[in-house]
Amino acid sequence: MQAAEQYLLSEEEYLAAERQQPEKHEWYQGECFAMAGGTRWHNLLASRILAELVRHLDGKKCTPYMADLRLLIEAHRHYVYPDVMVICNEAAYLTDDMAKDAEIIVEVLSAGTESYDRGQKFLHYQSVPSLREYVLVSQNVMQVEIYRRRQDRKWEYERLMHPEDVLLFETVGCVVTLEMLYRGVPLGGKLGNISQSTR
Repeated sequence: MQAAEQYLLSEEEYLAAERQQPEKHEWYQGECFAMAGGTRWHNLLASRILAELVRHLDGKKCTPYMADLRLLIEAHRHYVYPDVMVICNEAAYLTDDMAKDAEIIVEVLSAGTESYDRGQKFLHYQSVPSLREYVLVSQNVMQVEIYRRRQDRKWEYERLMHPEDVLLFETVGCVVTLEMLYRGVPLGGKLGNISQSTR
């Protein structure tokens, strides 16, 4: 996720404005955040994950989306646009442009939003009723982190860092190798601080 400028709007004003303009915004507690365009590598990584999910889920009940479908996190009245999400329940759709539930959410990390995606946003995502897998994809290093919610509601953490490692979306049985995911993506950055806390 990429974020840019912010300003104040009521929830009703936000929804009305969002449906009248091409730019996308997140909204939380009156603050409206304009979403900046991602880098070519951000888009490539998200697109490759989406492509594998689309191929794997063709003809099945679950549907993947990339960045254009708005998600309402009802418990926090927080409107967001995940980089990729998978929805498996028709009841999750509030309107044609908005859902309130998802089984899988993927965020491609950027320097400006990494702490947000790891922190407050993940805490809010944990209230999404059907969410089973939250995936963080780094842009500058080969690193994919997966948080999986188990039957006891606790979260398990897995970290992938090698080309032969396989990202498994357990919820839908889709696999993506890191070698394929990062092919042609310039790497060489340093690993940031990793927090496995889900509080």
